[in-house]
Amino acid sequence: MPMYVSLVKFTREGIMTMKEEGIARSDKVKKNIEELGGRLIAAYYCLGEYDVVAILQFPDNKTAMKAAVKNASIGHISITTMPALPRDEWATLLREVWKKK
Repeated sequence: MPMYVSLVKFTREGIMTMKEEGIARSDKVKKNIEELGGRLIAAYYCLGEYDVVAILQFPDNKTAMKAAVKNASIGHISITTMPALPRDEWATLLREVWKKK
């Protein structure tokens, strides 16, 4: 299944309600991903510009977009999601571009 990286920022509401709802919302995000046929590989909570970096798998771009919209609509996060290739697939892609083996 294709890989994706999501960069997540907490909204003001998300921060203000973190104590009461943070864990439940995190569980809901994971459930929404799985209900759409995706898989949360890893989630890292960060300091800096982004609050969470998530590594995900989805069947396709359209499904990844659905998950981003569904999870952002909860109101506690904004999400930027990007398709990503593992290193070995990137090397294969480069070989194909320049016809090297």
